[in-house]
Amino acid sequence: MPKGSPARTVQIFLEHVSGGNYDSAYNSLSIELKKACSSTDFAADSYNEKARYSRSTFKHLTTQLANLESVVLVEVIELEPAFPIGTSENSYQEKFNLVKENGNWKISQLQFPINCLTKSEIPNKSDD
Repeated sequence: MPKGSPARTVQIFLEHVSGGNYDSAYNSLSIELKKACSSTDFAADSYNEKARYSRSTFKHLTTQLANLESVVLVEVIELEPAFPIGTSENSYQEKFNLVKENGNWKISQLQFPINCLTKSEIPNKSDD
C-alpha cells in the first residue's frame, strides 16, 4: 500500500488491532470518532476484535476518493480451527470510512466497536 494512502491507514489500523496495540490503533481514528469513543472504550472493544483479526488475513478490494473523504473496502478472510482436523475459512467485507485531517487520513467510521457508534449510526435511535 502506498505510504500516506487511505488503504495504508486501514492496513496499519488492522495490524495494530490484531497485535493488541490499541493506543496506536486509536491514533488512527478521526477527531470526531475520538469524541464519540474514549480510548478506554475503544481498547475494551478492540480486545474482542483482536482474536478475530489475529486469525485473519486482509485483502484490499477498493478505495474510493472524494476530496477529503475516502471509503476503503477490505475482504477479511478468517481462518478457524475445524474439529476434528483442519481449518475452515470464512470471508466477508468490511468498510472503513476515512477523512483527511491535517494532511493525514483518519478513520471516521468503523463497523466495530459498538461502544463507539455515534448517534447517527445507532439503528432506531432518536435524539431525545
